[in-house]
Amino acid sequence: MNQDRNPYGPSIEGQQPYPPQQPGGFPPYPPQQPGGFPPYPPQQPGGFSPYPPQQGGGFGQNNMPFQPPPMLPRPNFPKNDEQGGGEWGSFNGLESKEIRRVFIRKVYSILMIQLAVTFGIIAIFHFTPSVRHYVRSTNGQWLYFASYAVFLVTYLVLICSKRIARKYPLNLVLLGLLTISMGYMMGMISAYYNIASILIAVGITTGVCLGVTLFSFQTKFDFTSCMGVIFVMSLGLFIFGIVCIFTYSKILYTVYAGLGAIAFSIFLAVDTQLIMGGKRHEISAEDHICASIMLYIDIVYIFLYILTLFGSRE
Repeated sequence: MNQDRNPYGPSIEGQQPYPPQQPGGFPPYPPQQPGGFPPYPPQQPGGFSPYPPQQGGGFGQNNMPFQPPPMLPRPNFPKNDEQGGGEWGSFNGLESKEIRRVFIRKVYSILMIQLAVTFGIIAIFHFTPSVRHYVRSTNGQWLYFASYAVFLVTYLVLICSKRIARKYPLNLVLLGLLTISMGYMMGMISAYYNIASILIAVGITTGVCLGVTLFSFQTKFDFTSCMGVIFVMSLGLFIFGIVCIFTYSKILYTVYAGLGAIAFSIFLAVDTQLIMGGKRHEISAEDHICASIMLYIDIVYIFLYILTLFGSRE
């Protein structure tokens, strides 16, 4: 028997035989490095190991170049020194600014819709004689108290329950009820004043709110750090209002309206900075409904107090 024959079959011309075998019939592994581990095959330029050359008839260099593509370069993220991050850095600051900008746009969009509905109701009550006559009648006064009850209930539910205030679409339904009920109350109150007084009050309210908002965005003073003073002002204004109910004094009403306009202008500055963020206290970006309600109440009460100060009753 020929010892040079390929033990796995007859040799084919042009095909190299398998390497010589060790005793037992198994082809040997490549020569090993010190430590007993076989070396990797020589690498190509770029650091990738090629597959070993294939013999004729197999898959490899002659038929199919089955080789992994070159590796993409690893992105080099800058180190965030402020956050103390590692090589990958931290993007919490950038993300929070973007979220805050979206939150502010959402809050002011909802606020514009609320104000449009409210002043639209006021315009209907003024320019429709039948509606104006109805709201000034006894039935219209009962609807006023019903609207106040609806407003109070929806306001307390949205302010006191974060779960309901964040639950869509229930929060929008309650917000719509609150806006319509407040719009009816403002429309009925405005029905007792002439149109010139309404326009003057709207103009002054617009100027005050715009000035306070711009000042709150630009100033470095932190109004949110004065929560104790704000609470005392609210309590004093509430007690003063109860006293005015039972005195029927025009002077006290005038003083009360002036103090109320000043107080709610300060409240507007505080709420604007709470929404803007970056101060000692800020509102969560998920509470856009509560934030729009806060601004809406501030603006409506500023309008009401200014109307009381400068308006002429019919």
